[in-house]
Amino acid sequence: MILLETDRLIIRNFRPDDWQALHRMIGQYQASEYAAFDHPWPTSEEEIGNITAWFASGDDFLAVCLKEAGQFVGFVSLNPEQDGDSQVLNLGYVFDFDYHGQGFATEACRAVIERAFGPLQAQTVISGTAAANRPSCRLLERLGFRRIAQETCSFRSTSAGKPIVFLGYTYAISKEEWDAAARKSP
Repeated sequence: MILLETDRLIIRNFRPDDWQALHRMIGQYQASEYAAFDHPWPTSEEEIGNITAWFASGDDFLAVCLKEAGQFVGFVSLNPEQDGDSQVLNLGYVFDFDYHGQGFATEACRAVIERAFGPLQAQTVISGTAAANRPSCRLLERLGFRRIAQETCSFRSTSAGKPIVFLGYTYAISKEEWDAAARKSP
């Protein structure tokens, strides 16, 4: 059972009853300009219910809720990858559009990265985003990530069947970089 607390947030394991809030948020996301840069999410109530149950069955996907009201505002994920003999975790996140621009994603991601480099003993945390998704790029850069690669990507096609091609960035931060940044901050 995971329970992380920040000044304004509770970051916890998903519960099956989170499906409605996740369904609403995924509907927003799928209708946004950023959806073209990601794998399609299923959107039916049944499919979202199944995804929520799957998220609730492990510790890789965590619900982010406002501490005061308990309101679900997004989720963060840490998925393991193997990179040689070092532990690498992949950070992902999606936040309700109604809560963008308030620092919740930064606060939640910081807490999850602390967990990655602390109890999970990761050596590196990576993340990816579309170059055109400037808010996501800025978030990763604010967290101290550096861009390590770029590639042409395509996860979806237009209604005419033509692939939607975009430039994707891969970002990374090492435990040493994270610790050095923490020593510099007040």
